[in-house]
Amino acid sequence: VEVEDRTQFEIYLPVFKAAFEAGAAAVMCSYNKVYGHYACENSKLLTTLLREDLGFKGFVVSDWGATHDALRSSEAGLDIDMQKDDPNERLPDSYHK
Repeated sequence: VEVEDRTQFEIYLPVFKAAFEAGAAAVMCSYNKVYGHYACENSKLLTTLLREDLGFKGFVVSDWGATHDALRSSEAGLDIDMQKDDPNERLPDSYHK
């Protein structure tokens, strides 16, 4: 998904801001790519927009199997990794080895 910053701020972010002001304390990141990076590994989404610009203080959880690299996701701002329920298929990163 490619979204211009103006569209992001005028159309999409106000809905999240309203939810946070109403008491929402958790956000789930999705499977798709935004700005060229998977949503759960996207520091622009999880840190810059969500935490810095909107002031979100809650936690971010991945959708089941939406995390492709746990370390990059953690560094981007993911708090809880909901991995696939398949012990034979682990993420190919240093965190899960």
